Amino acid sequence: AVWTEEELDTYLQFLFKHRSEMGDGSNFKKKTFSAAAEHMEQSGRASGGEKDWEACRSKWQKVKKTYKVIGDIKAHTGWTWSNETGASITALNSDSWANFLKKHPLAKPFRNTGWPHLDIMEEIMPYRAKGSLV
Repeated sequence: AVWTEEELDTYLQFLFKHRSEMGDGSNFKKKTFSAAAEHMEQSGRASGGEKDWEACRSKWQKVKKTYKVIGDIKAHTGWTWSNETGASITALNSDSWANFLKKHPLAKPFRNTGWPHLDIMEEIMPYRAKGSLV
């Protein structure tokens, strides 16, 4: 399924309203994804195929990965995250960014571009820092 930014926003708004149904591993059950799929169809499909429960589950997994990598960017010392300019990488910190990308290739689009869904994702599942110094 192809998702527009508007469809993703509609989907995340739905999950926000149903965040109490989230279980272990920040996942939802098939019942929630099925309800989300029905909601998406009622909202009107802008493009792509049907957003069935499997497409909704798959999209949630991808969104969680994006959210995690942004959390890793925000936790990195020396960068300043902005929802408008992403990691705000300049020539002064481009070497550390290149090293970061080796371990976090999903971060590449966020060098100097933010993510419009960050605020709602923080409401759905607050970022939990990990590591020995947490």
